[in-house]
Amino acid sequence: MIRLEGVHRAFGLNRVLRGLDLDVREGETLTLIGGSGTGKSVTLKIMVGLLKPDQGRVWVDNQDITVLDEDELSRVQRKFGFLFQGAALFDSMTVAENVLFGVRNLKPQELVHGDAIVERCLGLVGLKPEVAALKPAELSGGMKKRVGLARAIAHEPEYILYDEPTTGLDPIMSDVINDLIVDIRAKLKITSIAVTHDLKSAYKISNRMAMIHEGRLVAVGTPDEIQRSDNPMVHQFITGSSQGPIQMPVRSY
Repeated sequence: MIRLEGVHRAFGLNRVLRGLDLDVREGETLTLIGGSGTGKSVTLKIMVGLLKPDQGRVWVDNQDITVLDEDELSRVQRKFGFLFQGAALFDSMTVAENVLFGVRNLKPQELVHGDAIVERCLGLVGLKPEVAALKPAELSGGMKKRVGLARAIAHEPEYILYDEPTTGLDPIMSDVINDLIVDIRAKLKITSIAVTHDLKSAYKISNRMAMIHEGRLVAVGTPDEIQRSDNPMVHQFITGSSQGPIQMPVRSY
């Protein structure tokens, strides 16, 4: 479904990705873990074509997106939904307008059914129809995340990218979001890629987890395999120990 081959990406002198090889399988949730500045969010942006690699190839549905022109890349990007870390809702828009923002490229006659799209998507994330008329300022942090997720699925993408989906939420609401990620994958048969520092969330939502260190893949496996890994870098990260082989980068991206 998605495959990265030998991907490099630098920002000035900071080499963030250094030959990353990674594959995402159809229908799974793959979670990227690793320290700050190791290239996890950069990897998401490269997958969707928001950033181009300096070297290497990126395949989406057997299509090398690194060689596509702007129009061809735009068609591939429509296959993706994105839940941003801060939900990234438009304050001047209602919830309904935010949810429909992702389907603005549909044909006008399809937008006639906008109310049905909003109600369906809000229902999938556990929100009542009357929420559609509210503005983001009237929502709690957890509700904003759910509206952001409703917007991400409104145009019926094949993939959803989650950037720190539980950041800023209390433990109970974090678990609500985790359950929604699992539920939406099951209901919509969607492929998901998540970036998170929340290991409890990663263990719950993932079919597989991949750890990136110094711009390379150092471990990949099921949550159980990652927890039982004898790789010292993996062990240090999942136990949160400050003693060990991992040296954290000075700058973060």
